[in-house]
Amino acid sequence: MADTGAGNADDSPPPALLERLVAPLTAIGTALAAILVLVTLAVTGYSVVMRYGLGTPVTWTDELSGYLVIGIVMLGTARCLLAGEHISVDLVSGHARGRTRVVFELWGMFAVGLLVAALIYSAVRMLRFSIDFGMYSEGYLETPMWIPQAVLFVGAVLLAAAVAARLATLIKQLRRQ
Repeated sequence: MADTGAGNADDSPPPALLERLVAPLTAIGTALAAILVLVTLAVTGYSVVMRYGLGTPVTWTDELSGYLVIGIVMLGTARCLLAGEHISVDLVSGHARGRTRVVFELWGMFAVGLLVAALIYSAVRMLRFSIDFGMYSEGYLETPMWIPQAVLFVGAVLLAAAVAARLATLIKQLRRQ
């Protein structure tokens, strides 16, 4: 994993104001994701005990675990981006220094921003459709689909805020060089 300059390099200026404002929101998302990890562990443990310990499989745990994993990923992604802990390809940018490195990072954040905009657009359309037509899951839980889709939307909005905040910090870096 390459240093993305997310505030951990000695020569990097402090994060921009927007990044300092967004960071607590991403921390809340990460805390919720951590809680969901524990809930997923409990649900999976319950399912294993019921199936293999007591011989009575529980039918709803797989569906619930799937929803929980969506929440874990979507709520934790924004903090990962701000911390520079996301997956990246740095074949060329890993060798760049100074202003060139910042320009590569700006380009990357811009690309992520476009993908996040598409994700938000899709999530809004999906939510509207599910609410308008009263969509429910086909699984045992018969979950109103707007619930897991709302988590997808919230996570995407958090990620968009993190991208905007990171862009502000990178622009600040570029101006200082």
